[in-house]
Amino acid sequence: MNQAQFVGFMEAVFPSYVAERAAADHVSLEIAEQYARVQLARLLPDGRLTVGHRFLRVLSIDSGQGVGDVWFWIDSENKQAFLYYIAVLPEHRRRGFASAALVAIEEMVRAAGCISLGLNVFSSNHGAIALYRRLGFCTAASYWTKPL
Repeated sequence: MNQAQFVGFMEAVFPSYVAERAAADHVSLEIAEQYARVQLARLLPDGRLTVGHRFLRVLSIDSGQGVGDVWFWIDSENKQAFLYYIAVLPEHRRRGFASAALVAIEEMVRAAGCISLGLNVFSSNHGAIALYRRLGFCTAASYWTKPL
């Protein structure tokens, strides 16, 4: 992913993440946005060039068209990887692109010496949860909140 694609990726990802974060944490969009900006600054101090982070386009083999994006991190020192984001454009969903991308990511992180691939998923994202389970992911922790 080049710099222009990265900027477009972040512009597309950020609002939906903020909305999901606000709903999950029972906070305003403003508070969720502040949290998300701090989180991104911490995770990506050098933007797309931050060591260990990979930003890739999901391409259709048939058309070569970009159908989605992924963001993951390889922690070589601790031999683990973390998937921060995966999405397929709505008009290309349910055609195996996310499954294929996850399998490819798994191969890349395994080749880098990682022994685990983690991710977070919002509990409202039933489709993603089903996909992750189908591909062998399992719950390792659970974060709960209660609105006050």
